[in-house]
Amino acid sequence: MPEMKHVIIVGAGSAGKLLRRDIEKTHPNIKVLGSVDDTARKTEALLGSISDLPRLVDMYRVDEIVIAIPSIHGEVVRRILLENASHRIPIMIVPRSQDVIRRGDVTYAMVKPIHYEDFLGRPFVKGDINTLSSMYRNKVVFVTGGAGSIGSEIVRQLLDLQARKVVIYDNSELLCFNLDQELREKGIAHRRYKIIIGSIRDAARVAYAVSNAKPDVVFHVAAFKHVYLMEENLAEAIQNNVSGTKIVAQAAIDNRVPHFTFVSTDKVVNPQSIMGATKKLAEYYIQSLKHSYTKFTIVRFGNVINSQGSVLPLFERQIQNLKYVTVTDKNMKRFFMSIREAAQLVIQGTAHNSHGHIFILNMGELINIYDVARCLIRSKNLIPEQDVFIKIIGMKKGEKLEEELFTPKERAYVAKTRMSHVWRLKKTDTPPDNLQDILANLEALAVSYPNERKIFSALKRIFPSLVR
Repeated sequence: MPEMKHVIIVGAGSAGKLLRRDIEKTHPNIKVLGSVDDTARKTEALLGSISDLPRLVDMYRVDEIVIAIPSIHGEVVRRILLENASHRIPIMIVPRSQDVIRRGDVTYAMVKPIHYEDFLGRPFVKGDINTLSSMYRNKVVFVTGGAGSIGSEIVRQLLDLQARKVVIYDNSELLCFNLDQELREKGIAHRRYKIIIGSIRDAARVAYAVSNAKPDVVFHVAAFKHVYLMEENLAEAIQNNVSGTKIVAQAAIDNRVPHFTFVSTDKVVNPQSIMGATKKLAEYYIQSLKHSYTKFTIVRFGNVINSQGSVLPLFERQIQNLKYVTVTDKNMKRFFMSIREAAQLVIQGTAHNSHGHIFILNMGELINIYDVARCLIRSKNLIPEQDVFIKIIGMKKGEKLEEELFTPKERAYVAKTRMSHVWRLKKTDTPPDNLQDILANLEALAVSYPNERKIFSALKRIFPSLVR
């Protein structure tokens, strides 16, 4: 007979009760010692609060902790991981998915190891699916950077919302191939999507692609986004993030596209990096467009957990291959969101059918990167600073200690929308009066090498916050 496994369940609500019932009914080799919960009323099965877990682990022979709260906030999951960082006991979780919440069916078979989206991403927020479906059903949508991490998730959600056709425009042959294979394997009819390989810097290619697609909506996601790389490649940052945005926006105007959404970043707020400065210039340009037919919207958000180049996949590789992770500074903090949330925000921001507004995801609290590293190590059933060490390596050029979602001036103009997790900026920083001259000068410098020093000086005059 197999040895008995002793389990403590986190959560004494309906999910915890269903999990306990399933274990007692179908898993004779598992014994539930009891539950911990911060809000439930005291019963014999309740061993204490979540903070009592370290004491309970020492008191009982606990083999596994299972979090059974499908709607649990990532902050609580982080707390559980960090408060139990010194115990080498697996901490598992019931999926925090819409499907589990909707069906109300919880079994031990669905329990899984903790993923970083569980302790960073927030619980599923059910969007207004009916409104979004009516917005996108039978529409043609054009997505630049559509094969990238965020762009491809936008594509998936649009196809789920029954868009008639999604045109994917991207300069990476490999990413386009991978996405095409995925959509084919999912059984998505080829008539519902089209993949175009091309650069947003190729004005003729963009103009032809948009004219041929006749889209109802353009999502401009394509950008160079890696901060430290753009610090050394200023001309490319200007040509891609500024000139590329102008080219795509002009194609939308010329072809009378009803809606255009520009995907921005929190790094535009008091920009210290070249990447942030170029995206802020692109925001200024979008705000300066007064075209009466095409409605322009800006969507701004912070770090996306599993996007290409994100710190989390880097940490995972380091844990597996190096047995240490590299953190720039113990006090560095960032906002985090899942790719699903990022894509959802872009799609919902456009559904507001407004012109010139900036929508920002309410990303909650800033999260300490050092704690994120410790949580990820513990989620692998390893002990931080014992099994896997954390090396402090110092900040790279252009990095901030803490990111911001809006400037102090903008903060006074933050308004709620009908979606609790999305804000709207009623008023933002005003673009410079001579914006067109500024952009023309930067674009001329960007195509005339070597002019990196002159480009930085020109950007520094616009954004005194730039650091080098």
